[in-house]
Amino acid sequence: MKKIIIFSGTTEGRTLSTLLTQRRIPHVVCVASAYGGEMMEDSTFAELHIGRMDAEEMKQFLSARISGAEGMVVDATHPYATEVTANIKLAAEAQGVPYLRVVRGASDAAPGDMAVYSDIRACAEAMDQTSGNILLTTGSKELRAYCEVVSEETRKRTYVRVLPTMSSLEQCISEGIEGDHIIAMHGPFTRECNEAILRQYDIRHLVTKDSGTAGGFLAKAEAAEAATVQLHVIARPVEEEGVSLKEAERVLLSLLSECQESGSIPEVSIVGMGMGSSGCRLLMAEEALHAADAVFGASRLLEGLKDIPEVRKYAMYRAEEIIPVLERECFNRVVILYSGDTGFYSGARKMLRALKEWKPDLQVEMFPGISSFSYLAAKLGESYEDAALFSLHGKNSEADFGALLGEVRHHSKVFALLSGPEDVPEIAKRLLAAGIEGSISVGTDLSGEGEQIDTYSLSEAESFRREGISTVLIRNSVPEKRVLLPVKRDTEFLRDRIPMTKECIRHESILRLELREGDVLYDIGGGTGSVAIEAAALSSSLKVYTIERKPEAAALIRENLKNTGTENVTVIEGEAPAALSGLPKPDAVFIGGSGGNLREILETLTAMGTGTRYVINAVSMETIGEIRELLKDYPAEDERTVMIAVSDVREVGSHHLLQAQNPVWIFSFSI
Repeated sequence: MKKIIIFSGTTEGRTLSTLLTQRRIPHVVCVASAYGGEMMEDSTFAELHIGRMDAEEMKQFLSARISGAEGMVVDATHPYATEVTANIKLAAEAQGVPYLRVVRGASDAAPGDMAVYSDIRACAEAMDQTSGNILLTTGSKELRAYCEVVSEETRKRTYVRVLPTMSSLEQCISEGIEGDHIIAMHGPFTRECNEAILRQYDIRHLVTKDSGTAGGFLAKAEAAEAATVQLHVIARPVEEEGVSLKEAERVLLSLLSECQESGSIPEVSIVGMGMGSSGCRLLMAEEALHAADAVFGASRLLEGLKDIPEVRKYAMYRAEEIIPVLERECFNRVVILYSGDTGFYSGARKMLRALKEWKPDLQVEMFPGISSFSYLAAKLGESYEDAALFSLHGKNSEADFGALLGEVRHHSKVFALLSGPEDVPEIAKRLLAAGIEGSISVGTDLSGEGEQIDTYSLSEAESFRREGISTVLIRNSVPEKRVLLPVKRDTEFLRDRIPMTKECIRHESILRLELREGDVLYDIGGGTGSVAIEAAALSSSLKVYTIERKPEAAALIRENLKNTGTENVTVIEGEAPAALSGLPKPDAVFIGGSGGNLREILETLTAMGTGTRYVINAVSMETIGEIRELLKDYPAEDERTVMIAVSDVREVGSHHLLQAQNPVWIFSFSI
């Protein structure tokens, strides 16, 4: 890796250091004072050296860090620091290291009546011939030479603006500057600020250096003109050869791009390519591609880049393949391609996470693409804001097809991405078996030369055989309305001799769990699975784990899951709390049976973290008492308890009699 040492203390030095830091390039920054160090951006990539060095010390400093043409010494010191610049140049030459001087241009817009002096002493002699207050803005380093020349009377009418550091203040005091004549401030100073100071202290003469626009010279000159103050300028010692800040930035970036060991990280763009044809690429994607050094993506996407032949192409789209290449090579701009739209059933989000884990400070820009859904909808003259959107791409399990069937059952339109053409007849067969009436529009190789879009009845779609990448629109002629409160009857569950939480108790218990979308729910003591299945029916986004220690009961739960078509419940066969190991932290927990391990179960659950909602059912007086005692040991919130007694009505001859169920206590609380 190239080694770069910046001698700073100016805006230019700080800017160059920031440029390297943004690209995660380790470098060294040298400043003369602690105050200069405080002005630098805090960065793990910038090693900061504070302290003045003479010529010999600079040689030793460089010798310990750099030699030959392995890097560069950048001199971004102040234009008036001629001795420092000479020492830096000599030290770099002694080590055979390339030297780059960053020159701040002199101001080209200044009052024509300003007075110019060769040095501070010549200016001080002229000040003795003036009257009125003087503002000296040449810094504390020049103060001693000024005070050695001027008379006592001139010194007393001189105000000094210096940096707010102890060394600057001590220098002023040692030269006999009164405290009320010291203006300790840090710039940059605007024209308005300068003018306000000139007027506040009734200044008639402003002494400054020509530090260029970046050093605030123009703002001082304009303020002096506005306040009718005479401007006195210390001329630059010599006309220097060097480069501008912008040129220095280009030199450094060019130097770094020559390296084979990548010390920087590239600018990364994740680009959605739409359906893949160049005619469907957005302009922003075009610009990113034409600016890239390297492009990563699936082979079929790279084949569509024949119009960009000069870029290096890598047929890979997984983070574990791409990141090692980025570490090995030295790219400035990289594009990673994904089909369709980056925010729509895309691997782009997973790639973004992986890149951020690799380099947390990596800046990644994402560009959208035209999704096959929006393209197919446009071709068919359909809208898709009122449609359900689904993806079977890379997914063809029973649960996936079951979830698609559930969407079609309740929507008049469903757009779906497919894994392959064989999915079309499979979908049609399942829809017909479910008694659904409708049609399927199939778009194959959308936007390509072989694009074909046709609409089939469900029976016709059973014979679909066309090869190619397919997207479908499934129409349901008579969609079912969703049940707003999907409660289940006891008669919907197989029971055998397994205990089951009855309807009314089950409904009330689930209500008190206060489930939210995306929650993780534990059902401990699953029994028949009635609580888990009814809760899971509230939202497909729920992840439900039902824990059951009896093998025959676990088998019954699986059968009930199959009969009810429930896909978002996982059966954990084992005894709690041991069976909870490895499961994600729950948002809600229902305990219908603890097997005598209630205290141990609560200890395990609370160790996972706080913010969990609990509902516990109890029938026996012993369990009720145990729960009451446990709640004394835990900081439970929002505690509520209800006892429900339910009686069924049964017919006995010509009469209807009440048949009482066991009263059930329902405890709910949060920990």
